[in-house]
Amino acid sequence: MGLATRVAGRGDLPSGPSGRGGRTRFARRHGVGFTLVEILVALAVFAIIGVMAARILSGMVDISEFTQERGEVLAETQRAFAIIERDIEQLAHRPVRDELGDTMKAVTVGGQTLAEFTRAGWQNPLGYPRPELQRVAYALEGDTLVRLFWPVLDRAPDTEAVAQTLLTGVAAAMFVARDGDGGEHTYWPAETGGSSRVVAMGLRLRLRGHGEIERLWLTPVAVGLAPKEGEGPPKGEPT
Repeated sequence: MGLATRVAGRGDLPSGPSGRGGRTRFARRHGVGFTLVEILVALAVFAIIGVMAARILSGMVDISEFTQERGEVLAETQRAFAIIERDIEQLAHRPVRDELGDTMKAVTVGGQTLAEFTRAGWQNPLGYPRPELQRVAYALEGDTLVRLFWPVLDRAPDTEAVAQTLLTGVAAAMFVARDGDGGEHTYWPAETGGSSRVVAMGLRLRLRGHGEIERLWLTPVAVGLAPKEGEGPPKGEPT
């Protein structure tokens, strides 16, 4: 009986001197354990999945940063265009005098600034002693589009303009004037004759990394006429 017990118990033990073959067959028979090859394959699969996930995440971060940057540029551009549109759509036929006392046309395009003109609608809720007309100009300083305005219409030698930054990253900028005959002018008043009426003004911008943008705005009806020779600011009008 003792011999039978030993024989029956020995059948449950691994075979061979080291028992490797028995353990492997036992693991396969009962569905437990992994071989070295299986572990290496699993690690390789997880490594590939990790690399792919990292690349996808990096791509999503880059897209998010690019979208945010483009969105900020778009918002800044729209804000600048809204200010320019507000100025152009309130053009007023009012020549002014510069720092030297010389008469300047109601609307000028090109020259020392990109464009300069008189606009209406300068609100005065506090009742300061000034008109509701305002002289504004646009200039390109480096890569920045700047809006200038003066506290008075007819300037004194010590009158300084107030600068307002509108748009950065500008590679090139140019205003154009369209007359009543449909002609386009990069300088105004035009020297080629024709209509003296500015019916529309446009702006062409080239932004670094974002391409070219062009906008065109209509001027008010019967406003924006180039003054006649010798015509100066109206007398008796507050400046």
